[in-house]
Amino acid sequence: MTSFSPTMHSLAEGVGARVTSSLKITGLGILNSCGVGRSHYWSNLLAMVPGVSAIEGFDTHGYSCNVGAQVKGFDAKTYMSSRFYRRLSRLSQLAVAASIEAVRDSGLEINDSNRHRIGTVFGTAFGSTEQTEAFFLSLLEHGPQSAEPFLFPDTVPNAPASHVAMYHRLQGPNCTLCHGHLSGECALAYAAMLLEQGQADAVVVGGVDELSPILFHSLSALRALKPLRHMGPLPPNQIPTGKGIILGEGATCMVLERADLAAERAKTAYGSLLAIKLGGAAAMRGHYHTDGGDVAEAMAKALDESGLQASEIDLIGLAANGTAELESAEARALEQVGGTAWQRIPRMAIRYFVGEFGAAGLLTMATLLLALTEDVVPPTLRDETLAGPSGAPERFRSAMKAPVNLAMAVGANFGGGGACLILTKDPPQ
Repeated sequence: MTSFSPTMHSLAEGVGARVTSSLKITGLGILNSCGVGRSHYWSNLLAMVPGVSAIEGFDTHGYSCNVGAQVKGFDAKTYMSSRFYRRLSRLSQLAVAASIEAVRDSGLEINDSNRHRIGTVFGTAFGSTEQTEAFFLSLLEHGPQSAEPFLFPDTVPNAPASHVAMYHRLQGPNCTLCHGHLSGECALAYAAMLLEQGQADAVVVGGVDELSPILFHSLSALRALKPLRHMGPLPPNQIPTGKGIILGEGATCMVLERADLAAERAKTAYGSLLAIKLGGAAAMRGHYHTDGGDVAEAMAKALDESGLQASEIDLIGLAANGTAELESAEARALEQVGGTAWQRIPRMAIRYFVGEFGAAGLLTMATLLLALTEDVVPPTLRDETLAGPSGAPERFRSAMKAPVNLAMAVGANFGGGGACLILTKDPPQ
């Protein structure tokens, strides 16, 4: 993967001068295993309600893993009419629902005068695997002439972004990015580029992935899942650090817009995007880049562009997902860039609550934005080393009230690749 670095500002002159990003996040929509809806997710996260549990809905007998992080309690009809959602895959339903919450939260009015200037960018690792499997089985059973035609449109990864645009009648640039566990970060980087290049005034940017039986089976066959069997909810303190991931799902959506547009509406943003950087490196299939060089590269460039030192960050959103290989590499990257300073910064590991999926990076960013807005540090890891001992009830600190002005999110991908973005709190209007 090549490095990508949209220029989002020019550095102010003077020692210690700060920059103000021209890109604001004004709306959030969140659906995942910890909660359906932004407020539900936030309250459950602060209370450390686990989103990982024994899988319901399909049989996991015979697998070495029976746990996952499924979205529960989602009903598409509470968001959109049956005429619209009944032909959508569950993946597209989740994406559209998250976009409805985000657009409503932003207060952005979409009309004929501006819809051509509002884009849609989504990230997804695999698209609708459940719908693709269903179409393929109908093709095998009935042949090309009689395969189920209504299943086909959602077999392509860009279906969620297309349905989001159709629901809101958005006519700006529409793009989908598939880049494994960095799909959300890549979507955000592309959306930022569209705004910086003047191709759009606002972008509905999101990420969505699903936990389907066929995806669970495939990753299990590749031995990518954590060999873990458990009954009922699984608290994050009890998730062992070792091999494999716990598969999750969810949709996160945000409205990213130019600062002048938000100012015209007197809209207070959740925060500003100071920098977003992607770093590339090669690693063996199914493994992370073990020395953390790709993550360190992205972190160093993001800090440099934003004019910050690592010690100035108030909260870090980690890529940590219970995989020892990743967490060791991430710790190396943090030490390469920030020395021992990073050990004193609160570090949250959202994937211990919601599992690992391609769009989880955007959820980490959304959580940081909520922390900036509320001046609350969510549950964070106590371990000085990321791959610390598991099973200890004190492994995660409880949420606490504390000033949060600058936050950093870190991402990492199977096969190599790292990401880093930096957010800052916006002053009240």
